[in-house]
Amino acid sequence: MSRAIVRPQQLRIADLEAFCAVAERLSYVAAARSVSMSPSSVTRAVQSVEAALGRELVSRNHRNVSLTPAGEAYYEIARAALRQLASVGEVFARSAAELQGWVRFSAPPILESRLLPQALAEVARRHPSLHLDVTYTDAFVDPAQAGLDFAIRGGYPANSSLIGQTLWRYDRYLCASPAYVERHGFPERPEQLEGHSFVIHTGPRLLRDWHLHDGRHTVQVHVDTTHRVSTGSGLTELLLQGVGISRLASWVAQPLLDSGQLVRVCPRYHVVSRTGRPAEMHVVYQGQALSGQSKAVIAAIRKAWARWLKR
Repeated sequence: MSRAIVRPQQLRIADLEAFCAVAERLSYVAAARSVSMSPSSVTRAVQSVEAALGRELVSRNHRNVSLTPAGEAYYEIARAALRQLASVGEVFARSAAELQGWVRFSAPPILESRLLPQALAEVARRHPSLHLDVTYTDAFVDPAQAGLDFAIRGGYPANSSLIGQTLWRYDRYLCASPAYVERHGFPERPEQLEGHSFVIHTGPRLLRDWHLHDGRHTVQVHVDTTHRVSTGSGLTELLLQGVGISRLASWVAQPLLDSGQLVRVCPRYHVVSRTGRPAEMHVVYQGQALSGQSKAVIAAIRKAWARWLKR
C-alpha cells in the first residue's frame, strides 16, 4: 500500500511539538507525557513530520532513540519555529486584551466629582488606547438616539424598552443645612413639613409628591416648590447654602451629614417611590449586549462604588 505524502505546508503544530519533545528527551514515552499525548500518537506525529520532509529524523530500535543528522538539523529549525509561533500568539493575546476606541455615555452631574473621576482614571491607566466621551446630564437620555453606548441614571427605574443593569441601590434622605434648621425649626415627622421651603430636583422629571417610609408605613407628602434645580449637584449646593429642605441620595448625603454640613430632617423616614421601591443607580443601553469597552468602564464604576462604601 502506498504511503500518503504529507507536504511541509500541511504540518501540524502538534506534530512539530511532538517531534521536538522526542528530540529533547530521546524517549517516546517521556515525550508523550510532556505533550499530553499517547506514545502511539507521538510516533504517528514524528512519522508525519518525516513524511513531509522526505527524511528520516529519528533513529529508533528496541534499545534507544537517537536523532539522525537530518533530525538534529531540523530540530533547531522546528524549535525556532515553535518559539516564533508562541511569540505571535502572545502578541495577538495582548492585542485582544487591549481595549481600543471610544466609549460614549452619559451620567448624572452628581457623579462628576464623586466616584466617576476615579473610575475613569483607572480605566484610562489600564487601557491607554481607550478613549472616553462623557456627557453629564440628569435628563433621561435614550442612548440609541443620542449615539451613546449606554447611559447612567439615578433615581427610580422607569419603564423602558431599553435594557438595564443595576449599579447600586441606595436610600434617599430629607436634608437641610444646620443654618436653615436654626432659622425655621427641625421637622421630625412628615406632618411638620408644612410651611417649610423645598428645593426640587427637576431633572429628569418634576415630582410634586414625596413618599416617606419609616419601615412600617408610607406617608405621602405634597411638596409646594420654593426653588427648582435641574441637577443633583446644583441642588446639593443650594442645600448647603441653607435655602430649604430637599431629598438627597444617601451616598451623597452621608459624608455631608458626617461632617455636620447638613442635618437629616424627619430622620426616621427615607424617601421611596410611589410603589415603595428604593432608588438605584443603573445603566441602560440599546441592544442585546454591551461591548468589551463598555463593560470595562462599568466594571471600573462598580469597583469605585465598592471602595466608596469602605470609606
